Amino acid sequence: MLRQVYHLPLRQTEGFVRSLLRLMQVDLNTPDYSCLSRRSISLELKRLIDSIEPGSHIIIDSTGLKVYGKDEWHQEKHNVKARRTFRRLHLGIDENLQIVACDLTDTSVGDTTAVPELLEQAGHFDVFMGDGAYDSTGIYDALMCKNPNAQIVAPPPKNAVAGASPHEQRNAHVDYIEEHGRMAWQEKMNYGLRALVELTMLRYKTIIGPKMKARKIPQQKTEAQVSVRLLNMMTSLGMPESVKIS
Repeated sequence: MLRQVYHLPLRQTEGFVRSLLRLMQVDLNTPDYSCLSRRSISLELKRLIDSIEPGSHIIIDSTGLKVYGKDEWHQEKHNVKARRTFRRLHLGIDENLQIVACDLTDTSVGDTTAVPELLEQAGHFDVFMGDGAYDSTGIYDALMCKNPNAQIVAPPPKNAVAGASPHEQRNAHVDYIEEHGRMAWQEKMNYGLRALVELTMLRYKTIIGPKMKARKIPQQKTEAQVSVRLLNMMTSLGMPESVKIS
């Protein structure tokens, strides 16, 4: 956690912790940087929902995190190609900006493929919300198996046909949009809440960073799990309140 907060390499993290223990006059040994790297693979963490009081919503989306590659200045100066590798961070949050589910995959795993794992982590919820990428029969099937009474809010595409889906909720969305328009549907379903997950991803990339420090997927998964727990701790300390004045 200290490494993620202060953006430190493993060697600097080792030295930082050793100096903290010395200042605190605590007689504890500091694990070396190689030990930290190895143990991050098997680090056991409590479930996210066990450390918070989750709300009634789960709002899901994904974003990319850079693993390695030359920056734009290096490419222009040395006339080299950008050899970047990305990981996909899947997040599920509630209406209180608390992260209730997290998964890190490679870019071959799509948004819909990661949903069952996120739902397994999230526990109980009353409302599922996502963008148009989550409007699929497979997602509706997974959600109905998880919670048959859940409200599903995912905008169907413009060419969606009323009555073509085996799920009544999806057909109702298409009917309402055809009759009242997409903006009216968004207002009725309170679809503006989906912006909260975009805000959470912005907070992740601003506070934790848009790049991953670890190089291999097991350590990267632990890095992402530790990072989202840090964000939840910061959220629990308080969030700014915006008030419209004009």
